[in-house]
Amino acid sequence: MPTLKVTVNVELDARSLPGFPVIRRLEVDEAQQFQYEKVDDTDGTTFVAIPTGEIAALQAFILETDQQVTIRLDAQTDQGIVLNAGGLLIIMDATIDSGATTNAKINRNGSTTANIKGIGAGT
Repeated sequence: MPTLKVTVNVELDARSLPGFPVIRRLEVDEAQQFQYEKVDDTDGTTFVAIPTGEIAALQAFILETDQQVTIRLDAQTDQGIVLNAGGLLIIMDATIDSGATTNAKINRNGSTTANIKGIGAGT
């Protein structure tokens, strides 16, 4: 079984906040890394699956982008999570279980191609 480990340190004015760093380890059945270019969907309503298609239930999800994108999780149908250029989304020890084709979707509504990278892990 793969083990995913994430260490998060949060500082304010060069000082770690109380309770940080936080270290999380998660054993999962499978992990799928991805790195790809996301072209313009030409609208804000077309969402396509993030390439974690073999994982029916995400327990961990990390995504980084160099351009603004919108993420929908767990078959979400509302506006989703807007991640700005340089944004980072980290979810650990979650249950995103709507199925491999709808557990994580992305939209890029802009003329510049976005470089997307990350990992999905779960069962």
